[in-house]
Amino acid sequence: MNNDARDPFVRVRGASENNLRNIDVDVPRDAMVAFTGVSGSGKSSLAFGTLYAEAQRRYFESVAPYARRLLQQVGAPHVQEITGLPPAVALQQRRGSPSSRSTVGTLTTLSNLLRMLYSRAGTYPPGAARLDAESFSPNTAAGACPECHGLGVVHDVAEDLLVPDPSLSIREGAIAAWPGAWQGANLRSVVSGLGIDIDRPWRRLRKKDRDWLLYTDEQPSVYIEPEEDRIDYGYQGKFWSARKHVMHVLADSKSEKMRERALRFVRSVPCPECHGSGLRPEALAVTFAGRSIAEINAMPLTGVVAL
Repeated sequence: MNNDARDPFVRVRGASENNLRNIDVDVPRDAMVAFTGVSGSGKSSLAFGTLYAEAQRRYFESVAPYARRLLQQVGAPHVQEITGLPPAVALQQRRGSPSSRSTVGTLTTLSNLLRMLYSRAGTYPPGAARLDAESFSPNTAAGACPECHGLGVVHDVAEDLLVPDPSLSIREGAIAAWPGAWQGANLRSVVSGLGIDIDRPWRRLRKKDRDWLLYTDEQPSVYIEPEEDRIDYGYQGKFWSARKHVMHVLADSKSEKMRERALRFVRSVPCPECHGSGLRPEALAVTFAGRSIAEINAMPLTGVVAL
């Protein structure tokens, strides 16, 4: 057996970890080596269960006894002998949880360096106060755009989603985003009480009225007569625009079914305040090499290196 420290191979003899059966193998050192094979052939047992486990065991032997208690130790692998084995590091592949706030920069921590660069070496507008590094992150309260809360997108409704068939009248259900059953009947009665023709096709209503019905934040009340709504008593019906109703459901409803229905009428668009960057205007006003940090974040790495 060659025990020379200059041996260019890691030599494994009699590996029997898990489903390995007395395997002998010589693995080149200082080279990229891949273990391939069908599922269950022993790739992980050789790479992690044998080579890495033995390297870790030898490392633990060099650690002071009191410190070993602080480390997660592995057992000795089932192998007769391994020579030429250098210190080892194991990298484990993990699937990260998807997040709308994750980017290549945040995952590689390059964003941290960029934020520090803009904070310390950026060009500020005349009279502007210097910003901390966290002010250049959309994931902090100091840096997040107040309009979209750092997401870079806002969720809003659109007429083509709220009213998919403009040939219908309000009575026929033109405003698809409104609720059904009694709530829908209540809204139709309120609209009628406000003087808007609920039997006229949607496309023939005045644009001013269409926009008000879909987008207004006003909530006027109208007294609904019993005979109008087939009820035994009159009541004050309150108006909800289609947009206000959808946003109310998304913000406050505990019903997953209602929320799923409301999402059908919502479209995500770039935030008009930060133009999709998720940052406050103060951070976007700082430049380096003539570019804002949002522009740098959008560039490929090769372009950033060229700066």
